[in-house]
Amino acid sequence: MTLVEEISEMDVDLMKLLARRSKLIQKTRRPKKEGSGTSGISSEKQLRLLWEANAAKFSKDPRLARQLFTLIQDIEFTSKSESEEKTEFTLSPNRKPVNVDLPGPASLKSARLWMTLAATSGARCRLRTLLTADPVTELVKALSQAGANLFWQDGDVVSKGGEALSFADKVIFAGDDTLNFYLLALLAAGRHGTLKFTGDSALKDADLTAFRHFLPQIGARVAHVVPRSNGLPVRLECSGVIPDAIAIPADLPAEAVTACLIAATSWDVRITINLTNNAHAENSLAEVRPLLDQCGVQYSGGTSDFTIFPGPATVPAEPQLSLDPLIGTTLLSVPVFTSGTVKLDGVWPVESEEGEAALALLRSVGLEVTARDGKVIASATGAVARAVQPDMGPLPDSYYPLSVAMACARAKASGEAVALPRMPAGMDPALVDGFVAQAHMLIDDGKVYASVDVPAAPLWSSPDANWTMAFAMLAFLKRSIKLSNPGNITDLMPSFWTFYNGLPEPTMMRKPKQEANSDQPKRRRIIAQ
Repeated sequence: MTLVEEISEMDVDLMKLLARRSKLIQKTRRPKKEGSGTSGISSEKQLRLLWEANAAKFSKDPRLARQLFTLIQDIEFTSKSESEEKTEFTLSPNRKPVNVDLPGPASLKSARLWMTLAATSGARCRLRTLLTADPVTELVKALSQAGANLFWQDGDVVSKGGEALSFADKVIFAGDDTLNFYLLALLAAGRHGTLKFTGDSALKDADLTAFRHFLPQIGARVAHVVPRSNGLPVRLECSGVIPDAIAIPADLPAEAVTACLIAATSWDVRITINLTNNAHAENSLAEVRPLLDQCGVQYSGGTSDFTIFPGPATVPAEPQLSLDPLIGTTLLSVPVFTSGTVKLDGVWPVESEEGEAALALLRSVGLEVTARDGKVIASATGAVARAVQPDMGPLPDSYYPLSVAMACARAKASGEAVALPRMPAGMDPALVDGFVAQAHMLIDDGKVYASVDVPAAPLWSSPDANWTMAFAMLAFLKRSIKLSNPGNITDLMPSFWTFYNGLPEPTMMRKPKQEANSDQPKRRRIIAQ
């Protein structure tokens, strides 16, 4: 047996042990009435302490040991029968020129900010055509836990109004999104009481250090339930006494800055916020000001002295939501991979840095793009053939998978090597290599080369929804590539596959189930004795 074969055999043994461990972990998370005899949080705390004590005997990197524990706590294994039933998702999109004319996807971020304003003000309103993406549905549930009267109706989120939110003595599940947690925690900080936040794997492994250091400014403090952890679960203690002035620290993340500006409207005090030291100040103010204007919230000043005056927010009956720049850019990019035109109804966020940079990315690959009069249009022109390489500019790392797919499209069209955008820090190069290999392409010295016979996995697994969407675009270049986990698209756009399978002229309407012929005999159920 070679060393590689021996290691591979050992890996199989490890997976069997992890699968067995996963089953035992699920038992500890059952309610006590089902016989587990323990709670999920307390058992996880005990397991983590024992893990760290044992890991210290084998590893000199305690941080890596903690991260490994978080990963194996949340890993789920399928049974042998489930594995045999698992089918491959083969992508073979229609390559005809597209002619898309649909309502655009509303911004996931803007939707959640509006939901927060509606919940805190007790307003009656309707947020139309929202995507039922996981971050949105998780915030609806979390706000409802705190007493908000929110519910889904025909693809819209409806607020029926109600009394003030109450967080004291509650356990709030924040899902797996940092913006949701920041919004909920800062809303709770304005009210006296103690509560606990739990979440999924991303929030368990998140680094909330900067946020923890900021909270004492507003009379709150957070304690991590798991020792030496920087993520959830946490216990939040709030005095409910908000000062008249605070300073946003330089290391506070952009989502926390935006959440602070939104939550401040519910604190019922005149508060002046100094954002001078934070690099995200201008972008956050640009996001928040239009919402405050629509709600009639009084404010003044700029980054050094942004003052929010107390008073109820008058949320419009139907707030205007801008389009989601990330999802919208993906849909608008389809002509790069085939040809034709995509038209999306809705207001593009041209005032934001991300919105402008997203349009610049589309133009850098040769598309003709216009955004005006409540519609954004992207069309393939002769410039696509002359485009050099995708330009991400200041866009966040979430645009990188789509940019790589665009570079692959350029390489195939031109037959020449195309430079890739700068790889985000911390990204695994093997992930990107495996991605482009699915289209028979190769990365060398930061460039992608087409028509290269390179080995590729017969079934590709996507790490997140951004890579899943980009992989769908890659299938235009190499048909019948196979994806193992199409379901993670729910993090962004659950209806994406309806759009994709309906090309070149999708209607976003699911096909109705065929009714059984009345002449056919009805199926009968027979219970064997």
